[in-house]
Amino acid sequence: MDGFLTQLLTMLGYQLPDLLACVAGVAMLAMWAPAAPGRKLALAGAVLMLLTTLLRGVMGVWQAWMINNATEGYAALGSAMSLFGAVGMLLGVVSAIGLVMLIWGACQAMQAAAAARA
Repeated sequence: MDGFLTQLLTMLGYQLPDLLACVAGVAMLAMWAPAAPGRKLALAGAVLMLLTTLLRGVMGVWQAWMINNATEGYAALGSAMSLFGAVGMLLGVVSAIGLVMLIWGACQAMQAAAAARA
């Protein structure tokens, strides 16, 4: 169990910086950003990034559990690890889409602010 706990904490530790940044971003957009064009888009992008970070954490826990409970040796885990790799790549794409949504919303808000000044 000691090896599993160490592996579990390591997997979750890799996700901690992204998780903290996403939670802070969602909180700032939800509480402090005024209602402006692009705010909803930016908030949706930040939430999408938060969800993918949480799913990566769950996937890391599942992967650590599978490795720790491998009774037939690591050769049997090959297909599962391939699946984890594919899902991880898909989550990376979804997170990148969330980042683009966040930036797009920020651009809309800045364009509206510039138009209001002019």
